[in-house]
Amino acid sequence: MLKNHPTVEDFEGFLLRTSGPGTTARNVRILRHLLAACSSCRSRLREMGWREHRLETLLRFPLDREKHGAAESAAPYDYSRAFAAAEEALDAFFAVGKPAESTPEELLAELAPLPQDEQARWVLTYSRFADPRFILKLIEMSHAVRYENAARMLHLAHLAQLAADACTVKIAGSAPKLADLRAQGWRQYANALRVSGYLREAEEGFAVAQRFCQEGTGDPPLRAALLERVAALRIYQRRFDQAISVADEAGLIFRELGEASAAASTMVQKAIAQIYSGRTEAAVLTLNRAIPLIDNEGDPHLLLAACHNLIRCYIDLERPEQALALYVEARGLYRDFQDPLIALRGGWQEGQLLRDLGHLHAAEAALLQARHGFMERELFYEVALVSLDLSAVFLRLGEIEKLHEAVAEMVPVFKSLGVDREVLAALLQLQQAQQQSSEALDLIHFLSSRLEELSGRQIH
Repeated sequence: MLKNHPTVEDFEGFLLRTSGPGTTARNVRILRHLLAACSSCRSRLREMGWREHRLETLLRFPLDREKHGAAESAAPYDYSRAFAAAEEALDAFFAVGKPAESTPEELLAELAPLPQDEQARWVLTYSRFADPRFILKLIEMSHAVRYENAARMLHLAHLAQLAADACTVKIAGSAPKLADLRAQGWRQYANALRVSGYLREAEEGFAVAQRFCQEGTGDPPLRAALLERVAALRIYQRRFDQAISVADEAGLIFRELGEASAAASTMVQKAIAQIYSGRTEAAVLTLNRAIPLIDNEGDPHLLLAACHNLIRCYIDLERPEQALALYVEARGLYRDFQDPLIALRGGWQEGQLLRDLGHLHAAEAALLQARHGFMERELFYEVALVSLDLSAVFLRLGEIEKLHEAVAEMVPVFKSLGVDREVLAALLQLQQAQQQSSEALDLIHFLSSRLEELSGRQIH
């Protein structure tokens, strides 16, 4: 093989079948042929600007000159260890585990009639549930219900985490693959804890997921997905600079992988952190860069999240015309999902736009409908914010009696959110307002900003 250029079969074995018994020596010979023995390859490298000294440096291993003579230091570098390590990693990544006893659908059917506590016990007790395909199915199902049913999301994620922890190297195929599987199970469980508001437990869960990720195969998409979920937690924790940094790290990995839409998702996370940290202009730039990268058919919810938050930016920046133009374009997205909660958020945003454009009675109707919908779902944080938007409308209309009624309804809602005395005092002061005034509007703005400090919730 070294007398001539490698054959097509040699290259196929080198490039497509790197991992396998007895391939290390072959790979070393091919590499040395390409870099050292092949004059054609050397000429091509020289044409690209590689000088002879640089070629020699590439092909020689810098041994310790204090322990070895000059002749030894010029010895060719032995690539076998590098190839052996690469083969070991590939073998671990593609290792095939024990065949499953049942399909994921059959296992789900077994669990379906059982109460949730009993489902968890079965997953822990019977080894057939510790199947990678079943675990990945649970993760997929948990992720699918993240917007409409946080409790079910958490339950399915918990089952996935339990099953992943019960899985073994024999079932997974290799220790690194088992670590990857557990990283995915814990990542979904931690993210579900975040969505349900258990932030301390989510932090602990993500720490476990990161440890398993470090012990795994080094799969870049797995690491990037984990970082993206951690960024979301940092937003909830109001650690915005960390959220931006982690989102940027995840985005870099996705871009290197050529995953444009996934990279756009991290940009939306970054923009949300910028919004909550008061960097609204920066968020506008980030979102406008992200939107063209989003695969609308593949991830329409991400496009809606980006548009929703960009509309919010324009509202916050007092640019209602731009917000309205984008809202008109995005209205179809709100409709297409036919999700009551998304529709409520869209209606709330429409009420804000109508208010800022001066259509106060139409704004009142839209905001009242949104508040009623949030109240029915016991989403008291949203109820409080919508009520403050309504208060601003009543104030601008000069309908002081309606303002007083709205504030009176807000007091128990605010108390249920655990606000401090300063916030309650400002609320009672607003209730005493007798006419439209800048002081009353300032109180509404103060209350809105203090409420937003309680939560990093967003549509994404």
